[in-house]
Amino acid sequence: MEKPPSKDLIVTFYCKDPHSQGAVECESFYRTDRGSWIVQAKKRGPGVGAQLIGLAEDETFGELSERTVNAFVQKYVREHYGIDLGDAPN
Repeated sequence: MEKPPSKDLIVTFYCKDPHSQGAVECESFYRTDRGSWIVQAKKRGPGVGAQLIGLAEDETFGELSERTVNAFVQKYVREHYGIDLGDAPN
């Protein structure tokens, strides 16, 4: 008999805001064992949530800086396509 899939995810750190100080309160991306992503981000209030389209009750949102997203894209493209995009312009 097959074992049902676990509802718990296993996450592995992927990258963070390159300007963050240490491991405290830093925006981060985590890879899961399901081929998905977890994003650690700053909470924003209900006024922002009200502007989002189709936010389900079991979904949430957070705000990431452009530098964190740039770090994610650079690392992802390098790993998956072998292309070094270099540093993003400021």
